[in-house]
Amino acid sequence: MKVVTLIICSLCMVGALSAQGVDSNSDGRADQWYELSAGRIEKVSMDRNFDTVVDYNVEYDLKHQKVYEEMDFNHDGQMDDFYYFEDGKLIRQEIDSNFDGAVDIWVYLDGMYILKYEMDSDFDGNVDLIKDYEQ
Repeated sequence: MKVVTLIICSLCMVGALSAQGVDSNSDGRADQWYELSAGRIEKVSMDRNFDTVVDYNVEYDLKHQKVYEEMDFNHDGQMDDFYYFEDGKLIRQEIDSNFDGAVDIWVYLDGMYILKYEMDSDFDGNVDLIKDYEQ
């Protein structure tokens, strides 16, 4: 993780670049990509299991706070965990728990605290379970 941090920091200093690929495991293929704008990282994409398919993306705002994050948890080529941030704070997570390409769990958060969750437990496209911890 320290290597990734060093790469990110060094890329932040290079204002002329718009995209940069990095080969973190020295196999001759890029597995991390950094999209830059005005010397700031806007998006990072990674191939975490080195199969040549991107399975992680994170996007940042101008303050370098996370705005959006997604990952392919089971490495099947489809993103299935999605995270939404507001002012750098996690506010919602959406999960495709059965890996069919459709979100079926919505978790509403205040940072690390769960406020409410909704679930489509029979995967028919309709929410059928709601638990609200704010009530």
